[in-house]
Amino acid sequence: MTNDPYAASARAYDLFSAAARPGQSAALAAVLARLQPPAGPILDIGAGSGALSADVLDALPDARVVALEPSPAMRSLMLSRVAARPDWHRRITVRPEDFFSATLPARLGGALAIGVLGHFDPGERAAVLAELAARLPRDGVALLDLQHPERPTRVEPYEFTAVTVGDLTYRGIAEARPVDTELMRWRMTYLSLEGERVLTEETVEFDYRHPAPAVVAMEAASVGLLLTGLRDTFWVAERA
Repeated sequence: MTNDPYAASARAYDLFSAAARPGQSAALAAVLARLQPPAGPILDIGAGSGALSADVLDALPDARVVALEPSPAMRSLMLSRVAARPDWHRRITVRPEDFFSATLPARLGGALAIGVLGHFDPGERAAVLAELAARLPRDGVALLDLQHPERPTRVEPYEFTAVTVGDLTYRGIAEARPVDTELMRWRMTYLSLEGERVLTEETVEFDYRHPAPAVVAMEAASVGLLLTGLRDTFWVAERA
């Protein structure tokens, strides 16, 4: 086990997350026109390997990005992505802090919070929404996701991805159990295989919250944000 729950997946994160990328890209594409770069930078909370930040920088030439990624392993992936694009260097800041430790921009042109909201307890979640509401411009939006299941339940082991590169296959297996009415304990196993032979196998456990959309909608409304379903697990929080 490790203190960084993303250290294991970071070994081949973009492969392990490949199945989720099309949905994320489609959700971002649906809100790109609603981001407002002149109002301020786009805040990417829990930016991971930087794939969505990269999409923003490529799609919106006038956009700047502030990316928050406290995981050293994940941040190294993001900085490697940024290093390969010198044209981005003046447009993106990759901060090593979490949301509550970082100095946030006073004004934002939009925000992304994908795969991250479940890491906050209810009080923290309400504070995150309030901070976004205070910084977004009128009609500004934040793209977020509320991952399945909508309510804690037992999830039997299942393969969530399998990608073959050359002679090796990278597999991810997930399972979970409920802890309380919102919290789940996830167990993730990451493998690399040559045929049936396991070359590497790493397992990590972490807690993740699954608040009901109606609960998050009420929390958002209390700070002046309108939560609207976009597609699948993706939602838009708009400052009315």
